[in-house]
Amino acid sequence: MLLNKRVFFECIKVFLISVTVLMAFVLMGRAIQIKDTLMGLELTFLDTLLVFFYLSPNFLLIMMPVSAMLAVFLTFLRMGSDKELIALKAGGISLYQLLKAPIVFGIVTTLLCFWISFSLVAVGANNFRSLILDIAQNRVNIALQPGIFNQDIPNLVFFAKKVDVQNGSLAEVLVEDSSNKDATLTILAPLGNLNVDYLKSDIVMLLKNGVIYSTSSDKTVKLNFDEYIIRFSLRSLFKGFDLKPIQPDEMSWNDLTAFDTTKITKEKSWIGNKIKVEMHRRWVFPFSCFILSIFAVPIAASFQGMHKQSGLIFALIIFFTYYVLISLGMNLAEYSGMNPYLTVWFPVVFFFILSLYGIYLSANERFPAWLNINLIFRWNKRLKKKV
Repeated sequence: MLLNKRVFFECIKVFLISVTVLMAFVLMGRAIQIKDTLMGLELTFLDTLLVFFYLSPNFLLIMMPVSAMLAVFLTFLRMGSDKELIALKAGGISLYQLLKAPIVFGIVTTLLCFWISFSLVAVGANNFRSLILDIAQNRVNIALQPGIFNQDIPNLVFFAKKVDVQNGSLAEVLVEDSSNKDATLTILAPLGNLNVDYLKSDIVMLLKNGVIYSTSSDKTVKLNFDEYIIRFSLRSLFKGFDLKPIQPDEMSWNDLTAFDTTKITKEKSWIGNKIKVEMHRRWVFPFSCFILSIFAVPIAASFQGMHKQSGLIFALIIFFTYYVLISLGMNLAEYSGMNPYLTVWFPVVFFFILSLYGIYLSANERFPAWLNINLIFRWNKRLKKKV
């Protein structure tokens, strides 16, 4: 009992370190990727921290399985390197008795990953979208200075005699729209308002009880309206930035299950496939924490005597293989319409079977030649000597 408790807490310690280090690398890489976007938005330091905080759950969903595997792998690798596993076996403690700690650890990380997958991913994505759109709306409100013609948006000129920055209300508005080559629109309205469309990621200007003058080369047409909507995409407001409409990986589980795929046309069948794949993704990665935690035990046993750096590289290669298989399965299900139960879950089932087989071999001190890395290294050295 005491031994399993120590192994469990060591796994937790290594897991926290692994998650922190991997997340730091991922977030730094993401920061470099979107640096132009961040500069275009001119975010404050606090806003920048909030952006990465809201993006973190989606990255955590992917990082947690590899961190769980590394935690168990490095713990048992250290025990093997320090000859602790041999000493425990000599004392009558089998590998089956040591499995309690990685099994409990795998269950804990799986439950934590489920919470992130079914709750935090959607919350973080929605908060990220709301933050960016609110910043964009505030910038537009500030840019629309009362009594000043604004030409920041291409092909559009805005004028408002009165602007309330707090609630986005406008009074005595004039808009000239030259985006259409055939005609120029001049829009006059006594009242207007700026809002955010969170679903389509647009800033919306709603004008009321106004008139439109459509001027072409040979005539001018006058039209009255009760309401007229002008949409600004974030790409037009901020250079190099494009916030797409809500994607399946941003939806909550309730939104995914409520999505009616029967109304999707054949031309847009990929949308339904994407929804289905995303639903499977929410389950696959949490279960991967448990599968890879168990899978790491026999692999670590086969690496006894190796340096931790070498073992770490092999562990990452194994996870990379696992992740590539899952990604391939998701792509096949999404773009080819194949059954995700076959394509997405195949790597999970395959690795779970390998885990059980590997544990059986390790407990009986039997290792396949292809899995015994030390033996491969010895063969490699012999070949070099012969050459």
